[in-house]
Amino acid sequence: MSPNGRFVGGYAASVAPDDSWQYSPVITDLETGEVYEFGPYPEAIHFLTQTMCISDHGVLFIKDGYNGGTVAFDTEGNITEPRSPEGYKGKPTIEATSSDGKYWVGYANDDILSEGGLTRPLLWTDGIPAELPFPDKNFRNEDFRVGIMARGISANGEIIYGTSWENSDFGMLYWVNNGENTAKPRWVGEDVREVTEITMQMGDGTEYKTHKVYGCICTAELTKISPSGKWIATTYRTEEPNEGGMSFSITQTPAFYNTETETTIIVDEYSDSTGMYVTDDGIAFIGIGTLGVSSAVVYD
Repeated sequence: MSPNGRFVGGYAASVAPDDSWQYSPVITDLETGEVYEFGPYPEAIHFLTQTMCISDHGVLFIKDGYNGGTVAFDTEGNITEPRSPEGYKGKPTIEATSSDGKYWVGYANDDILSEGGLTRPLLWTDGIPAELPFPDKNFRNEDFRVGIMARGISANGEIIYGTSWENSDFGMLYWVNNGENTAKPRWVGEDVREVTEITMQMGDGTEYKTHKVYGCICTAELTKISPSGKWIATTYRTEEPNEGGMSFSITQTPAFYNTETETTIIVDEYSDSTGMYVTDDGIAFIGIGTLGVSSAVVYD
């Protein structure tokens, strides 16, 4: 659904005469009642697998699970395949759009073979892609091995958030969108973030140095930010080495970060839960459960 609730987008799957799948993008205008359906397109051309986002002008982004990248459809039937920055070998994934469609955010791999390449967060301005800056170190204050994905953007386009994707770390970070002058991101919940060097063990007993982190995390959620970007919903995670030092014991608590005051509210009364969404007025939605959300509460 678009940020202002006017447009809903998706796709319908059907079987072609040759017994292969084909897909029809569908855009519904809830204000006028009009339904726009295009195609069907053979899976060899557009293998549509995941609806990502839609702007308030009805531009719908759907991920192509076979050919890679993301395909955009509008209400006039125009098809656009967003491009990566110059020199990239990987097709981009669009994760979210600002309300007016001026800004899109997502990611792409700068080397499709991953031979020394990284997944990099991207910002499109009027369809033109650019890299978003990296922090100096990853979530554990170590060198990057995988990279960062931009996940969401406020409806007004002013604040972008993303995740690091270094194995299971998925630290949450954010950028203030100043176009070409966008500065390096900051970690969501910097005021409660603690990083401590520790020694862990591999299965054969070999010791290695790493860092434990108390900090805010996010996985693939696309709706964690309030319309103005004032608040970001997140999860505060702490970790301690288990006996033997081969793995971590983890606790997760819903948290909400104010980008204006740069302070975090940790909601301790709901353990093993996650911050799902939050309004500009600070009305927060908490999902009970971590691996799977089983119920929810509204919290002021």
